[in-house]
Amino acid sequence: MSHSTPLAVEEHVHGETVWVAVRSRGADWSWLTPDEAVRLGREWIEKYSPVVQAAE
Repeated sequence: MSHSTPLAVEEHVHGETVWVAVRSRGADWSWLTPDEAVRLGREWIEKYSPVVQAAE
């Protein structure tokens, strides 16, 4: 399934606490720590990015 959806990502700093907020298609915001956001981004890259074949 391939389709384009608006995705919003914002960084919110509250004192010494940093949150990464992610929202898509008008859903509620998901609030992640920066470490959680990095882990999720890496999982999405592994799962959804095109596979590049190594040159032989």
